[in-house]
Amino acid sequence: MKLEQNIGKLDRILRIGISSVLIYISLIDTEFIADPVSSGLLAFFGLANLFVALIRICPLYTLAGINTCKLN
Repeated sequence: MKLEQNIGKLDRILRIGISSVLIYISLIDTEFIADPVSSGLLAFFGLANLFVALIRICPLYTLAGINTCKLN
């Protein structure tokens, strides 16, 4: 089964930006969020979204039937 890309350009840019902020505030700027559990969850969410943005395939979009890619 081949997975088709379902993340468009704007969606990808937003995911990379938001993921970068989440990774920064959870892993680099440790004073912003002092709770290690919350920090770890935000880091995981940020890294997962960054991965999805880089491969341009979102499993949740696939399950929901959402596709933000423009048709050729």
